[in-house]
Amino acid sequence: MPVKRRVPKQRALSVADELMAWSETFDCGFDFFSDLEDVGIAPSEGEGHPLAEEAWHRLGAEWLRHRVLSPGKSCWALDAFGPPKGA
Repeated sequence: MPVKRRVPKQRALSVADELMAWSETFDCGFDFFSDLEDVGIAPSEGEGHPLAEEAWHRLGAEWLRHRVLSPGKSCWALDAFGPPKGA
């Protein structure tokens, strides 16, 4: 007998959940541990993610507030997209 297919419940993501999922991509440009899949974003091939720029401008200022960058160091999203809106 086939197993009944379960449809996952939709839930609103908190900013903290999104920041955690995007953190690695903002830092180095790739989601090595598939954190974005945990928040419902399909994996992408190559450097960066197609939705990264939109997420950076929406979440980047908050991410930078909690991220400690060494002097003279930057992150992938800052180099690729410039300063986020509100930073």
